[in-house]
Amino acid sequence: MTTLSLPLNGLSCASCVARVERALRAVPGVSEARVNLASETAQVDGDAPAAQLAAAVERAGYGVRRQELLLRISGMSCASCVGRVEKALLKQA
Repeated sequence: MTTLSLPLNGLSCASCVARVERALRAVPGVSEARVNLASETAQVDGDAPAAQLAAAVERAGYGVRRQELLLRISGMSCASCVGRVEKALLKQA
């Protein structure tokens, strides 16, 4: 089991927190979800993919702040290497 931290936006009250927590807990693979209004973050325990968690938050009417990550990957010598790296990254999404 892993814990993911999601940066949220659009929360304004305790009702918003409860709504997002319910939405996250309804995602298959989530064992616990805690939302902090002051820091606008959600801590989610389980094995649900981050993309499913973000989609649940957005369906509930709130946002997940997106961040861009640049990875420098070396040692790839062929299309098969590229495919393996892409597959591994997609599995983490």
